[in-house]
Amino acid sequence: MLTTVAWIIALSLSLPLIVLAIECAVGCVPATPRPKLRDAPPFTVLMPAHDEARGIAEAIRAVRAQMRSQDQLIVIADNCSDATARIARALGATVIERFESERRGKGYALEAARAHVDPHPHRVIVVVDADCIPQRHALRHLAAAVHRERAAVQATNLLSLPPGASPLVRVSCFAFLIKNLVRQRALQRIAGSALLQGTGMAFPQSLYSRIDWGGGSLVEDLDLGVRLIAAGERVVFDERALFLSPASSEAATVGQRRRWEHGMIGAIARNAPLLLRAAITTGRHRLLIVALDQIVPPTVMMITIALVVWLAMLIGFGLAGPALALTLAHAALAVGLAAAWWSAGRQLLPADMFGQLFRYMIWKLPIGLQFLTRREGRWIRTEREP
Repeated sequence: MLTTVAWIIALSLSLPLIVLAIECAVGCVPATPRPKLRDAPPFTVLMPAHDEARGIAEAIRAVRAQMRSQDQLIVIADNCSDATARIARALGATVIERFESERRGKGYALEAARAHVDPHPHRVIVVVDADCIPQRHALRHLAAAVHRERAAVQATNLLSLPPGASPLVRVSCFAFLIKNLVRQRALQRIAGSALLQGTGMAFPQSLYSRIDWGGGSLVEDLDLGVRLIAAGERVVFDERALFLSPASSEAATVGQRRRWEHGMIGAIARNAPLLLRAAITTGRHRLLIVALDQIVPPTVMMITIALVVWLAMLIGFGLAGPALALTLAHAALAVGLAAAWWSAGRQLLPADMFGQLFRYMIWKLPIGLQFLTRREGRWIRTEREP
């Protein structure tokens, strides 16, 4: 009986490890370059902002530098108590101010902007965070991709390192790259779908006008993308469109990670069954791949739990078979992560910083435990100062 239970636990823990290993292996190869960008339909950039006076000017200037006469920028100053709205107006943005303290968040802000978007049959709606900088031609690439694919499109959203970034911040940025670039590539290649990540996401206006933006979830963008996919809408990934957000300081990263990871853990119980049910009822079997992606918890937490169970099986109970299964799963993940690092992460995380990985695991462990003891349940703006 004990051996049977141990095998069930070992295989249950091995599955997400192997899923992540496969995603890393498939997603470590860069996409084939597409033909040169020629034209793009009109686009409207929606920029939700809550007390972003310190950094919104750079984001607005970067957006306006890519705009043409037919394009539009709308800043939604959401329950701001600083000069966000005044700065945005001074830089030429259309500004909407809303003051509803009980309904604060990106979903409510995007809902409020709906009536202010210029009507156009082919207009594309692009959502950009107020601290996020679109790189060269990113907005036009996104608009062209939406028009070409007739789908919602997620751009590449990565973190830029601050000067003198600590090793822990570098490891955190590498983890962000795995999630937002490597795994997105893999999902696109295997499942033909991608996930929404908040900033750098774009929609045909016809889809934007039908979305129930909701609000209140810690990972509302992830939830939205899963709902769209389950409902039969296409969500795809455009690697060429790059958006960079500033990495948090080491102290601020703790709060940011708590919010993201508690939100992702909570989303497993919502999103995996939703996708599984949609795959079975509609016959769209590739949704099973997206469902498998959704059962992968935050990497460090997953590896730590699996290692503890491995030690208990091998040393505590002498169960070599189940322990071997976990060993092979860990080895596969190590190979996958190494391939992803070699392909995309060497500049972000130099090899001489590998010694920080164990420290990073120890640093992250309390965040996972707090899901049980002090679960994050509300959105808190992350301080970006290094």
